[in-house]
Amino acid sequence: MKKYILLIFATLILTAFQEKKEEKVFICKSVASNRYHLKKTCRGLSTCKTEIKTILRKKAENYGRTLCKIEAKHLKGK
Repeated sequence: MKKYILLIFATLILTAFQEKKEEKVFICKSVASNRYHLKKTCRGLSTCKTEIKTILRKKAENYGRTLCKIEAKHLKGK
């Protein structure tokens, strides 16, 4: 019984300290761009005339970007 409790405790400790994998998103580096995209093949990125950059979702949101309306609509449908 003590081994079982110790195993559970060790598992909880190890999972508590694991790093969460940050979600990467895609943005158009245009000055007028204000959205981020979950897929590089999103139709919303097809009009980007500048570089498409991969950044962390949290960073994109800190820059004031919001989720692409096309992808948001698709997510709601699921």
